[in-house]
Amino acid sequence: MTRSLPFVALVLALASAALAPACGSSNQNGGFTPDASSSGGDGSAGDDGSSDGPSFGGDSSHGAVVALSVTPKTSTITVTNPASPPTTTLTAVATYADGTNANVPASWTVDRFDIAGVGAASGKVTPTGTTFGIVTATASAAGKTATGAVTVDLKTAINPGNVPPAGQTSLNGATASDPGVTTFAYPYDGTVFPEGLLPPEQQWNGGAAGDQYSLHYTGPHFDLTVYFEADPPSRMTLPVTMWNSLTSSLASLPITVELHRLSGGTAYKSASQAWHVANANLRGDIYYWAINQGQIYKIDLASGMRSPVFDSGPSTSLGTPTPLNSGSPNSPPWEDNGAGKRCVACHSVSKDGSTLVSVFSRYSPGSTGPVGFVSLATGAIADISDYTTDGIYDALSPDGAFSVVNYSDKSMGLVVSSTAMPAASALDGQTNLCDPVFSPDGTLFALAANCDPGFGYPVEFRTSNLVVYSFSKTAPYFTNPQTVVTSSGQGDAIAFPSFSPDSKFVFFQRGDYSRAKYGTNQHGNDDLYVVPAQAGAAPVALASANNPGNVLPADSQHLNYAPTVNPIASGGYVWVVFTSPRDYGNEMVSPEGAPPNDATYQNHKQLWVAAVDANIGTVDPSHPPFWLPGQDSTTANMFGYWALSPCKPTMGDGGPQTCAAGFECCSGFCRDTDGGPPVCVDNPGGCHQVGEKCTTTADCCNSSGTVQCIGGVCQETMPQ
Repeated sequence: MTRSLPFVALVLALASAALAPACGSSNQNGGFTPDASSSGGDGSAGDDGSSDGPSFGGDSSHGAVVALSVTPKTSTITVTNPASPPTTTLTAVATYADGTNANVPASWTVDRFDIAGVGAASGKVTPTGTTFGIVTATASAAGKTATGAVTVDLKTAINPGNVPPAGQTSLNGATASDPGVTTFAYPYDGTVFPEGLLPPEQQWNGGAAGDQYSLHYTGPHFDLTVYFEADPPSRMTLPVTMWNSLTSSLASLPITVELHRLSGGTAYKSASQAWHVANANLRGDIYYWAINQGQIYKIDLASGMRSPVFDSGPSTSLGTPTPLNSGSPNSPPWEDNGAGKRCVACHSVSKDGSTLVSVFSRYSPGSTGPVGFVSLATGAIADISDYTTDGIYDALSPDGAFSVVNYSDKSMGLVVSSTAMPAASALDGQTNLCDPVFSPDGTLFALAANCDPGFGYPVEFRTSNLVVYSFSKTAPYFTNPQTVVTSSGQGDAIAFPSFSPDSKFVFFQRGDYSRAKYGTNQHGNDDLYVVPAQAGAAPVALASANNPGNVLPADSQHLNYAPTVNPIASGGYVWVVFTSPRDYGNEMVSPEGAPPNDATYQNHKQLWVAAVDANIGTVDPSHPPFWLPGQDSTTANMFGYWALSPCKPTMGDGGPQTCAAGFECCSGFCRDTDGGPPVCVDNPGGCHQVGEKCTTTADCCNSSGTVQCIGGVCQETMPQ
């Protein structure tokens, strides 16, 4: 019997109790103020119902107040029970003109009320129990201000496995090297995780049934130990609340994870890893093709929930709206997905999250057909193009106004999304074109050109060049083609380009064959690369994403396909989602035999995400990838297109709606309102924060540092 983590319900109950605030209300960072009814709205908690705290003008017997200080200047609160954290009280000390010092009443605020709140009049600092780090408390009195630093540390343990005290002591004191468990099977060492996703399932091999374990997570101001049992193949997943506490506390900070094992009375030091959490809360949705189900699904990144994007309609009728030029439909008119629905396949999503385009597979060999345009706000199919066409791949402009369709004869055509009608363009009449994509800023267009003349179709080719065009919304639309990377010949296929958020780089797949799986027991051997979007530029292999630390078994190597890029750089990273049938820890393991007993044929294609340094240079900027939480690991998933969610309105447009970044808002701005959660607002003035809209870099706060205006959004350009 395999036990992923015994007593999971107990773990979740403990986590909820341990990390929930004892009282108070949520604020923008998930913290709380001790009394919501008397919150000062600025990180203070009004003790007497007043948000301003006490009024103090000085003591005339000692002259004017010439200085103010906080005592203690520095202090530390160590939290062992997050549900009932200890407190500390700060005091404001006035220095008068005659040199006298005296404690005085003051108004108090803190800068990190996700970590702690402070009594507006009392100076009492109360940790939230959810995020840990350093808080700066500010006292104001008699026209003077002073600050004090309060460090809030977590040092706690949970015991969901009911490991007895003697076992805990043995695990804590382990020094012997483990002969049976030496490495983690997943995640990879050095992985960069964002905030806001579900926790990874930690996996390892080599233990014995009944073994007891501890996992120790440490970083600045954070120390958590979990005691449990796990039979092989062994796995453990932190409760979501604890993972969120870890990632919010250690964003931009290093994390060490250490596994100890107690087996047969002997405690061992087993495996250890170092992770990094980016100061990046990824927003939006990933839209992917669930191959086995013939449908397009989406994963909400915050919740990990997946759902069909739209109802494709029955396969036995043309459906509504009726496709163009469908006077003599096949019988039945559409390929069935196995559940009575029209099979939909290769797709693309506009950067702004407004529109999805997908091939609707006509009932004919090859699963080709017209493209349909779907409103992502409503899930309604707006229109479907010429029924008689044989579309295979497609691309959407950033605003969804135009689509390029890649047909089975390796030609391409421009289509106006609002009508599904073709528009004459410079692509007309060209041949051997594959894999179209628009840049996020809407000024460029890339494709695989000269894709294997005389052989295959857009899915299958053995050689091609990477070409970038200039694009505009008026005829001839596509101009000034530039060959960025030239193929060395047959066996060097460049496929599936995708632009970086700033439209200056192109990510792509390169190898001996464009298709992951083809023919009889064959597959393409491919890896991921990035290259400046300039003629003749030199590509850089994403080695850490392709094979992190060279740890992949032989038949999981060079199986990296179809990269697509999050249109927003976050935390100083570009986030790339790609398809791979590689081993996923001990959840999905290849027999490592000859085809068909290899990773490509035995495993399901799954979506993986890698952080790539936004300041791309001439050395590998990538980091080890992680398996995208929320997928159904029993289905084959590919073509994960990353787009923003439909924008949220402000008060005047039917809002306000809570937000975490300006790019979520139709207005482009997301701000605090009186200490409550941030909401979408109209232009608030002042410099624009990270994630808010911009016209030039000068619009952005910290524009002289690591923030630039990229694609109309203030984005970080250096890893944090």
